[in-house]
Amino acid sequence: MSSTWTDIGALVVAVFAFIVATLNYHKYKILTVQYNNMVHMQTLTAQGALETQIRSAIAEVTHDIVELAIEIEKNPESKMLQYAYSAAEESYRNAYEDACGKYMDGKIDKERFRKMYQREIRRLVEEEPHKQSYAEVQTPYASTVAVYREWYSQP
Repeated sequence: MSSTWTDIGALVVAVFAFIVATLNYHKYKILTVQYNNMVHMQTLTAQGALETQIRSAIAEVTHDIVELAIEIEKNPESKMLQYAYSAAEESYRNAYEDACGKYMDGKIDKERFRKMYQREIRRLVEEEPHKQSYAEVQTPYASTVAVYREWYSQP
């Protein structure tokens, strides 16, 4: 009789352990889904912040170029203004290079990036005054050139 009670007790404990394990597994699956959703949302938030930072950097340097162009028109002989304008143009190319590097690394939404910057990147690579900076064999703007080639190279 004692053996029967022991067997029943062991069976009850096993059934209880199975129920607890099943409940824990179910809770684990729910928490895993919630965690993955949270990580996805954080990734999207980080991408959005990075895209905003890129837009701000490009807008800021574009504003600087416009202001310097206006000042150069007022005083075309100023070497200091011409130097500042050249530096602003380089900063402009660098802002796009940084953005294209993030695009190549997959840190930003590629489809949205292409929609926003396709025309400007094409203009940078194909038109003066920036064209010569991208035509060099050892261009310092390799990411911009790589993005341009990805978008415009014929297969």
